[in-house]
Amino acid sequence: MTNRDRMNNKSNRNQQKTAEPVHLQTRKNFHSISEREPVAYGLKLKRKRSISSRAISGILSIILGLAAAAFTFVPAFRIQKPIVNGYSQINVEEISYYTGLKNLPIYQVDPEFIRISLLKRYPEIREVKINLSFPSSIEILMEQRNPVIEWDFGGSKFWIDEEGTVMKENSSDAAVIYVLANSFPGAKNRSDRKIPASFSQNVLQSIIQINKRRPEGKKLFYTYDNGFGWDSPFGYRLWLGKNGNSLDEKLKMSESIQNYFSKEEIEPDMLSLEFTHAPYYRFSE
Repeated sequence: MTNRDRMNNKSNRNQQKTAEPVHLQTRKNFHSISEREPVAYGLKLKRKRSISSRAISGILSIILGLAAAAFTFVPAFRIQKPIVNGYSQINVEEISYYTGLKNLPIYQVDPEFIRISLLKRYPEIREVKINLSFPSSIEILMEQRNPVIEWDFGGSKFWIDEEGTVMKENSSDAAVIYVLANSFPGAKNRSDRKIPASFSQNVLQSIIQINKRRPEGKKLFYTYDNGFGWDSPFGYRLWLGKNGNSLDEKLKMSESIQNYFSKEEIEPDMLSLEFTHAPYYRFSE
């Protein structure tokens, strides 16, 4: 092969190498142009959907805003006066004041807050239930406590239920144990006038037990110095202490001491059996 032939072959190969990229580039451009059309179409669809979603959200926001405004400002959706059942002694206007119910939109009513507020305000109520009815009705059901003891504390009275809760009011007609007192169990001193919020079950049971042994027709008394007692049929006041401990023993002792009084013609004004190991009696000064 001559040098001219070699040069011709080399030239032919170079032409093939330079031609191939031109052909491939043309095909690549053709396909890339055809692939852009569906992408652009998809973007248009997304934009249309986005515009539709925003429009719907805006409409819903307007509707909800109008509904909230209606519930807030339209009188038909505001509570004017609650319905109270179960306890007639409480003034409805007073309940509205302490709970903030008057003219309150019904969607702002918090039943648990109302329940707790009423139980704190009125200790004579055992339980409270709240029923809401659309558009503006609220019913308050109250369960009243049942007093078992009436404590006459120097002219100011309070009542005690079976759980020991102290109440300032009583609308029940049920029979109660009456106690005329100048103090109360647990008082710090003779001048202590702060009435406790509740009495313990031990105190309640002592009052009930002592009252059962009280002679018929006699009042049950309580003093800071002597505890519970009553006027005996023999003209003196019998004191049994501040609880019902050893009650049977004390009553038997009182019979024995009364026999002694009769034999010795002793007429005391009081007999204290608060401490069975150290009973004592006293004459009036």
